[in-house]
Amino acid sequence: MRWTGQRAVVTLPEHIDVANAGQIREELLSVINRGATELVADMTATGSCDHAGADAVARAYQRAAASGTQLRLVVPAPAVRRVLGINGLDRLIPIYPSLEAATAAASATVTPAVPTWAAPGRPARARRPRRPAGPGGGFKAAAITGAVLRNLLDALDDGIVLTDDDGVLALVNRRLAHMFGYQHGELVGQPVESLIPADLHVAHRSHRAAYMRAPQARPMGAGARLVGLRKDGATVPVEVSLSPVPTATGHLTLAVVRDATQTRQRDDLADLAHAAASAQQTQHGPELLDKVVSSLFHVGLSLQAAIDLPHRVARQRITETLQHLDDTIHEIRDHMFAASGQPDPPHRDSPEDVN
Repeated sequence: MRWTGQRAVVTLPEHIDVANAGQIREELLSVINRGATELVADMTATGSCDHAGADAVARAYQRAAASGTQLRLVVPAPAVRRVLGINGLDRLIPIYPSLEAATAAASATVTPAVPTWAAPGRPARARRPRRPAGPGGGFKAAAITGAVLRNLLDALDDGIVLTDDDGVLALVNRRLAHMFGYQHGELVGQPVESLIPADLHVAHRSHRAAYMRAPQARPMGAGARLVGLRKDGATVPVEVSLSPVPTATGHLTLAVVRDATQTRQRDDLADLAHAAASAQQTQHGPELLDKVVSSLFHVGLSLQAAIDLPHRVARQRITETLQHLDDTIHEIRDHMFAASGQPDPPHRDSPEDVN
C-alpha cells in the first residue's frame, strides 16, 4: 500500500479467489475508512480473479460510494476484465490498463473554456450590448455562425457527438475528446466503435443499424448501463442520450455523452434505500425493515458518541460503526437478490463461511 496525500494505491496479488478475497475486501474497506479521497486498486500483477474477488471489489465500491471516495481499478489482464465485466463492474468503476494511466486520470482536471475576447491573465468581463440606431431601441440579434456554434458546443460540460449513417464521427466537442483521452479534432472521421470496447463492437453495430431503421429520441440514462473506451485503453461508465437529426440526404445522429462514474454511485445507494423501503411488501419485509431502521439508529448514536472520545478511541469506534453499516447494506443486497430470484454472487468468504 502506498499513500500520496489522500490518494492510496493498493497492490493486489497474482491470484484472487475465495481463499484471499475476504482479506482483500477488508484491506480495501480499511483504506476507505482511513479517509482516502482516491483509491486505486492496482491489479497489474493479477492474472486470475473469480467471482469472490469481483464481489470484494463490489463491496469496496459500495463503501466508496457511501464515503465519497473515488475508486479506480488497474486491470491489464483480459481474463480479469472479463470477470469484472460479467459482474457489471466495468459499468460502475473506471478501469485502466496501467497504473500510470489511472494516476494521470486522477490528476487531470477539465479546464473551463475561456472566451476568445478575454485578455490573457485577466478575468473575462461581460460586454455591455450596444443599442442599434433607430426607433424602438431594441437589441440587435447576433448572427449564429458556424464558429459561434462550435464555441458553444465546446463550452458544454457534456460530450457531444454527431455521427453519419455509417457511424462515422462527423463532429466531436472538446469535452468528449477530453473525456476519452483524445486531442481536440483527433476523433473526427473515426468510427463510433472506436469509443466502445472491442468485445461490444458487433452488438453495437447491430443496435446502431436498428436505431437507424427507426430513429427516435432516447433520453439520458434510458436502457442498459453503458461503458466507453478511452484512448489509453481505460473504460469509463457513461450515460448517452440519442436524437435523430434529419438532413436532405438522410439522418445524422446526435449523441450527448456524460461520465456516469459518480452518478452510478448515487443511483446504487438510492437502489439500496429503495430496496429497504419496499422490503415490507415481501414475506420477511417487516423484519428486515425493522432491522435496517435499528441499525441506522445504532450507527447515528455511535457516531454522535465518538465526537467526545479521544482521537484513537473515536477512530476505532467509527471503524466499527462503518463495519456495522456495511453489514446492514450487505443484508439489504442479499434480500434484493432473493426477492428478484437471482443467485447472489458469493461474498461470505471468511474461513467460517467457507466451511
